[in-house]
Amino acid sequence: MNPDSPLKIETLEKFRAFMTKEKVAEALGIGTHNIPLLVRAGLLKPLGHPQRYCVKKFSRETLARNIADETWLDKVAAAIHRHWRIQNARKRARQAGQIAAPTE
Repeated sequence: MNPDSPLKIETLEKFRAFMTKEKVAEALGIGTHNIPLLVRAGLLKPLGHPQRYCVKKFSRETLARNIADETWLDKVAAAIHRHWRIQNARKRARQAGQIAAPTE
């Protein structure tokens, strides 16, 4: 997006500097269950060095820059689609294995 563009992303102004995964999901328009997979894919980076089960905080400014980048958004969409494609394939394989197994 061009910095001189009249279309600005003003939706992030209502959020605080630190954003939880719920707020990040709201800003991106995706489900909160997709945020951990974006972190694993390296597309979102929590601030500090949180432990495994801690509440993770994300930077509003970094997210605003990333949202303005179309290639980053493409990577986010691709990561989400890839994750669910793999999960659905595993589920179908498990179901096929249960159906194909002879029951005695």
